[in-house]
Formats: sequence, C-alpha cells, structure tokens
Amino acid sequence: MKNFPALILILPVWLLCSMTAFPQEPARIGIEGQRSWIIPHSAELVPISLSRPHGVQLSWEYLPFEKAAWENCNCFYYWGGNMGITDFNNPEVLGKAYYLSGFFEPIIWRNADWQLSLRGAMGITHLTRVFDSDTNPQNTFFSSPLSFLLSVNPRLNYQMGSDWSIHAGIHYNHISNGGQRQPNRGMNFPGIGVGLSHWLMDIQFPVFEKPAFISSFSLILEGYATYKDDPVGAGRLPAFGISADLTRSVSRINHLGIGIESTWDFSIRADGERTYWIPAPSVSHHLTFGKIDFSQRMAVYLSKPEGYQDGRRFYQRYSLSYQFENGFRLGADLKVHGHVAENIGLRTGWRF
Repeated sequence: MKNFPALILILPVWLLCSMTAFPQEPARIGIEGQRSWIIPHSAELVPISLSRPHGVQLSWEYLPFEKAAWENCNCFYYWGGNMGITDFNNPEVLGKAYYLSGFFEPIIWRNADWQLSLRGAMGITHLTRVFDSDTNPQNTFFSSPLSFLLSVNPRLNYQMGSDWSIHAGIHYNHISNGGQRQPNRGMNFPGIGVGLSHWLMDIQFPVFEKPAFISSFSLILEGYATYKDDPVGAGRLPAFGISADLTRSVSRINHLGIGIESTWDFSIRADGERTYWIPAPSVSHHLTFGKIDFSQRMAVYLSKPEGYQDGRRFYQRYSLSYQFENGFRLGADLKVHGHVAENIGLRTGWRF
C-alpha cells in the first residue's frame, strides 16, 4: 500500500477523462474542505481524541435524467466517487487516512437554485498509523492499514449560475476494519464540510410524476454473513445469520418494522467451548428511496455467551440494500454497540 498516496494524485486525470467519455449524463467535479472532531469510545481513548482532524476531498458526480434512473428512487440523485485525505492532527499516534469511496445521493428537496440532499458513501481507506503493541499501543482505533470507510452527509447546495455551485453539509464518518483484526474499536468522527463544484454541461431537470402513496405491509427475509478475527488466534472464523422483518409504510420513504434475527458466530468461545447461537428481537426503520433501502435496527440480546459484549444488552445494525424488480435484495451492513463497531458484512434476501 505504499503507492496508495501516489494513486490518489494520479486519479484526478483519470476522473476528468472518464467524465468526458460519458456526455449523455450531466456531470460535475467538486472540491471540499472538512473539519471534524473525534468521539472517544472509552476513558482511555480521550487523550488521543482531543485533536481536530481536517481534510480535503475531490469528487466526481453524475446526475442521470432518464426516467428509468429516476424510478430507482422516485427522485433525482447524484452518484459517483470521492477521493481524499484526512489528517487526524496527531502524526505519531493516528497519522493520516487516504480514501476512495463511492456514493449515492438522493435529492430530497429542490427549487430553482437550492437543493437539499443526503449522501451516503462507502469505500476503503489506507491508514498510515495503526495499533502496534510495541510502537503504537495507544491507537486502539485502528489495527489494519487497509480498512473500511462509511459516511452519511446531509448537504445544502446553492446553484450559482449555470456552471458553478457551492454547498455546505454535516458529515458523520466511521472507519473500521469490519472485525477482521483486533483491536477493532473503529473511529467515529463527525464534522462539517464546505465545497465548490463545477458543472461540465448545462442541466435542465425534466418533470416526472410520482406514483400514488398506498400504505402497505411487507415481509423482508434476509441472510447475512461476515468473517471475524478469532480472539484465541485461530485465524478468521465465519459469523452468519438470518433475519425476518415485518414492516409497514407510513409515508413514501419511511417504513417501520418489528422482527427477529438469529446469529451463529463461530469466533465466540465461552468456558473453553465454542458457543455461537445469538437470538435477538428488533425494531426497525427503513428509509427507502425507490429501490434503495437504508435501514436501522435496534436489537436486544435474548441470550448471549458469557464474556461476549459484557454489560451490553442492545446493539444496532445499519444496512444499505438495493432491491430488484422481483423483490431480491443485496447489500451490506454494519453491526455496532453504541459508538463501537463490531463487524461489517454482506446481506441478501427477499422482500414479499
């Protein structure tokens, strides 16, 4: 990964070339400055959480106007990629993060000059300083140089003429290795960002009619899986499960649900024996833009092995899924306890 920073520098040329290769979709390039703060998970992390990270991000964005694209979320949306660098302002312990991510950004509201949108991004990051028991024992945020990045970013955009726009927004960022290596506390660092974008062509929004809202029930059956680091050093072991979620739509984009999930985690041991079945009922909220579903679940452990997540009865699971016309769903999820991430995994299933 030594060439990762060099890759970041080369990519702008490739991005500009790729944009000009797709003239059928309106496109723009942007730059954004960011300022953040770190949320400590525990008292021992407070001393290394006092710094204020800052960074810069470049983005390339497409805005499809075809009706088939609009029907993906019953809205107009941006999609594209980000690349950037975050300096954690602690070079000896936390270092820097170089990242690449893809995003999906539905436009929630707009008029002639203003837009309110919500960008969700997922990608990879290269961390220059990670945990080492000898040389960097303080940094229990990161233990793997190559980790995952998740970000949620509501933003307000103002169009200045036909070519330029400015925006400001709030970021909530999370970096974790998804349970692939310990320690895996991960870092949550919210912040603010201000940026400038340049359109490569004129834009004119078409008009499409939204379908009528009808409240209805749905049943979502899914399976999920990941690999986790074995705490006794036996490599990586699987953790997988099944879930059922009964939901009811309360608006075009909001759905509430109740459900249950059962997890079989082979990385958990108790009293020298492998114990791995974990049942948990849950309540859920699904934020749905057409075929895109961002869900949040709050679950309670009915039972769990002794020594596993001591003192914690609840957990959250955040997932982002795409639903095909026939009801098949495919996506990814993140399981967390409060601010502490446990693992990232894949999920697939069916909606009835």
